[in-house]
Amino acid sequence: MLQHGAILTDWVRDDFPDLLWIALIMDQEGDDGARLISSLQHEWLEQTREAEYSAELDGRLSSLEKMPEAARNDFLSLLSRYDTGKLIPDVLRTAAAWYPEMPGRWAFARIGAPSAVDMDEMLDALVSALALCLQRRGKALTVTAPLGWLLINGRLHFQESQISILASYPTDPATRSMAEATLTSMYGATKALSAVEAGDESRVQSDWPSRFWNANWEITPCMSKDSPPAALGEGDVTSARESALEQVNDLWGDFMEIAFSDGVDLYRPARHEVVCELAVRSIRAVYAMAESPLLWGGEHGAAILRALVETEILITWLDYKNDLGLYEAFISYGQGKQKLMRAHVEEAMTEAGGVGDSKLSELASFLDERLGGQSAEMMMEVSVHPSFAGGSVNTRSMAEDVGLQDLYSRVFQPLSASVHGEWSALDNYVIDRCINPLHRFHRIPVQYLTPMLAEDTLAAAIRSLKRVLDAAAESLSSDDEANTP
Repeated sequence: MLQHGAILTDWVRDDFPDLLWIALIMDQEGDDGARLISSLQHEWLEQTREAEYSAELDGRLSSLEKMPEAARNDFLSLLSRYDTGKLIPDVLRTAAAWYPEMPGRWAFARIGAPSAVDMDEMLDALVSALALCLQRRGKALTVTAPLGWLLINGRLHFQESQISILASYPTDPATRSMAEATLTSMYGATKALSAVEAGDESRVQSDWPSRFWNANWEITPCMSKDSPPAALGEGDVTSARESALEQVNDLWGDFMEIAFSDGVDLYRPARHEVVCELAVRSIRAVYAMAESPLLWGGEHGAAILRALVETEILITWLDYKNDLGLYEAFISYGQGKQKLMRAHVEEAMTEAGGVGDSKLSELASFLDERLGGQSAEMMMEVSVHPSFAGGSVNTRSMAEDVGLQDLYSRVFQPLSASVHGEWSALDNYVIDRCINPLHRFHRIPVQYLTPMLAEDTLAAAIRSLKRVLDAAAESLSSDDEANTP
C-alpha cells in the first residue's frame, strides 16, 4: 500500500484534538453518546435544510468554528433542547477556558475562570478520553460522528454487506469487532477527501492539533517512571575486576612469549609488526576496561568491543590473504594519515601566526619524530582510498571473505550503532518515555547520570580478546612457517 502512495497518519496526534468534543462525550456516555450525537445531527440537518446558510455538524471542533453567526445562534438554541450535561460535559467547558485557541469555543463558553478542582477533573477526563481513543472501540465510536454526517448528507455510501454489519452497531457483540474495523478504515479513507474539499479552510483544523499538544507542555509536566539501574555492589565490582585483571595478565604473558619466542623476518618484518601491535592494543584496551567499571556497560564499552571484533576480522583477513604487501600497505596507509595530520598542524601554526602555538609546535615535533624526519616523510604517500587495501575493501567484505559474516552482522554492526551514536543506541541507553498521555508519550532523556553496568560486557570483552589473540597466534605461526628455510 505504501508503494501505491498510501499515507501513514497518527490518529491520536492529528485527529483526537479536533474530535475532542465527541471523544469526551463517548468517554462519558459510552454507546449512548453515539446515539445522542446521531440524533443531534439528524435534527440539525432538518432544521438547516431551508436555511440561508450552510453549516456542517460532523463533530469536529473546526466545523463548529466555521459556522456563520446565524448558524451559531440556531445551534445553541438546538442544544438547549437537549440534556446539555451529556452533550456539553463540564470538562469541555474547562478545556475551552484553558485552551484559548481551541476552535468552537463559542459553543462551550462558561462564566468565570475554572477552579483548581475543575482543572484536575479536566486533565483526568482528557487522559481518560485519550486512553479510550487509543483503543479501536473508542476510535470507532468517535468517528461515527464525521462518518454519520457524511452518511445522512448522501455523501457516503455503503455496500449491502457493510450495512448488515453496521446496522446493529454498537449493540451486537457478535458483529461489533468487524463493525469497528469497518468504521476506522472508512474514516481514514474519507479523511483525505474531506481535506481536499475543504481546501484552505482545512488550515483551521491542521493548526489546532499542534497547538493543543504544545499547550499541554505548559499545562502539565513531564512524568517518568524510570529509575537509575541497580548498581553493582562494591564487593561485586572488586571481585569482577580482580578476576578480569588476572585473566588479562595471563593472556598478556602468554602472548608476549609467542611474540618473542620465534625468529622475525627482519628483512620484511611488517607481518610481525602489524599483528603484534594489533594484539597488544587489544590487550591494553581490555585491561583499561577491567580497571574502569564505568566501561562495563554496553553503552560505553561498545567502543572497546567493536575495536576487538574489527581487529579479529582484520587479523584473520590478512592471514587469509597471506600477502606480505598488504601488511606493508597497512603501515604505509597509517603513516600517510600521520603525514596528512602533520600538514594540517603546520597549516594551523601558520594561521596562528606564532601566537599561542606552543602545543601545536610540540605536536608537530612529535609527529616529525614518529615519521622519521623530513627526509623519511618525503617518501611517504598519502592515500585517498577509504581503506589501506584499496578499492571497495572494508570490514564487511573482509568478514565475508573469511567466513565471519555472522560476527560482523550480529556483533560489529550493532556495536557500530552505539559508537556512532545512531538512534538505536540512543534508544537503548539514554532515552526514557514521558508517561503523561497528554504529552503523547514523547521521548525524554534519562534523568540519571550513572550508566548501566554489567559484568557480562566485561566477560564478552575477555572472550573477544581471546579470539583476537588466537587469530594473532595463528598469523604469527604462518609467518614462522613462511620464514622456515
